[in-house]
Amino acid sequence: MLLLRLYFCYNTMEINARINLLIEKLGFNKSSFALKIGVSQPIITHITTGRNNPGLEVIQKILTNCPEVNADWLILGEGEMLLNNKLNKLMINSLLSDIKISISEVENQLNMLKEKVELLEKMNS
Repeated sequence: MLLLRLYFCYNTMEINARINLLIEKLGFNKSSFALKIGVSQPIITHITTGRNNPGLEVIQKILTNCPEVNADWLILGEGEMLLNNKLNKLMINSLLSDIKISISEVENQLNMLKEKVELLEKMNS
């Protein structure tokens, strides 16, 4: 029984550190991460400082709201932090494609505005 309690405490301490790493890796601060997963900021602060251990509800909220997180890594410290780097690359490529389309649309609008300005300048000359 003592061994089980020691293992649980050790493993729980590790999960706090993993949550800290996750917050950093995903580019959040404690407040924005709390907002993303739907818990209060003090809960995340207490977990990341080691004051409290994450409960099942917090772990579920992390995994539900951050589907790219590997549950085995979060809970057990096994495997990679993120489920699939290929998936992340696909998401990045998709975002880049969307950005390129947006830039193209802005360039088209800018050209149209330039033409209108030229027309107005000719009319006022």
